[in-house]
Amino acid sequence: MIPNPRILIFQCFRLILLGCIAVISMQPALAQNRKDTIFFLNGSRVIGEVDKINLGVLNFDPDDANDITVQLQKLKTIAAVRTIFRIETTNHQVYFGRLVPHDSSQMVWIAQAHDSIAINIREISFLYAYKSRFLQRFSGSMGAGFSYTKSSSFGQLNFNGKLNYVTRKDEISLSTAGIYSITDSSFVQDRQDASLKYNLYFSPTWFATTFLAYQHNLELGLQRRWQEGLGIGNKYITSRHVYAWARTGLVLNQEKNIENVSTGTLTELFGQLEFNFFRFTKPEVHFIFEESFYYGLTQAGRIRNDADVTLIWEIFKDFDLNISVYTNFDNQPPGGEGKTTDFGATLGLSFTF
Repeated sequence: MIPNPRILIFQCFRLILLGCIAVISMQPALAQNRKDTIFFLNGSRVIGEVDKINLGVLNFDPDDANDITVQLQKLKTIAAVRTIFRIETTNHQVYFGRLVPHDSSQMVWIAQAHDSIAINIREISFLYAYKSRFLQRFSGSMGAGFSYTKSSSFGQLNFNGKLNYVTRKDEISLSTAGIYSITDSSFVQDRQDASLKYNLYFSPTWFATTFLAYQHNLELGLQRRWQEGLGIGNKYITSRHVYAWARTGLVLNQEKNIENVSTGTLTELFGQLEFNFFRFTKPEVHFIFEESFYYGLTQAGRIRNDADVTLIWEIFKDFDLNISVYTNFDNQPPGGEGKTTDFGATLGLSFTF
């Protein structure tokens, strides 16, 4: 028996209509599923968006509420499937994937492209959204303020800026900082530092490194110093509150003193250390210790040392108060009349983006 064409058309139309209604009705549910959710040990849950995890503390943007920070030890599990995250753990593993809730308390699944792995959420040291677009991979900060240094008794201005670019295996960092004396009749550049650094990771913690740097320091009699360095480094601490790395290698210097006398190319061994301590409970505090040591190969017996200690105190979201103390030492300064030691302190405000 041949079915009536009108009945067939009506049945097809009804199926299409029901399908459209089903798709429309599913949109809120689909949208809800794309939201992130944090599940607390006390049974409550909050829906919104996971921002980042820094050394044991999660930054979360709830729906219809202000941003909150939560210690991972208070969470049962996490659902964050809206995007791909870069996840670093306290045992020096790096994953790219989404977070899927686990049935066991304090556990979470990391869903990767080809497999999934279950870990304790307290083992997550760093987590942030891995951006696929070029411009989204940039981050940085800019700051300015007032400072006092040994080289001048006048009031001085200071400026600093950082720009970072991160992919799966690459890190590129551009940084600059300067101190300037201003009087009624002059503008003097007392100290200037700038560097461009590139790290290529060949394991979760080990990386090859190269950098280009510029330095200017009137107190040490240094008109300018160009540096080109090459070496190897390691992230040797990624605990819940501490993050540290070190690198070593060779560096080439081209110096000119304040009498405009150039040295040619000088070779040095270098070692650098950076130690970060974080406290992400309110108020958020970030403590940074940086140490750079240079041993002369071309100039036998020359020893140089640069050190910085910085305290960053979050005033409100994306705005920080910075207090920094620095010292520079050179037992064979470029200028004949240059001193061997310079030190100073800076105070300023910075904006993070």
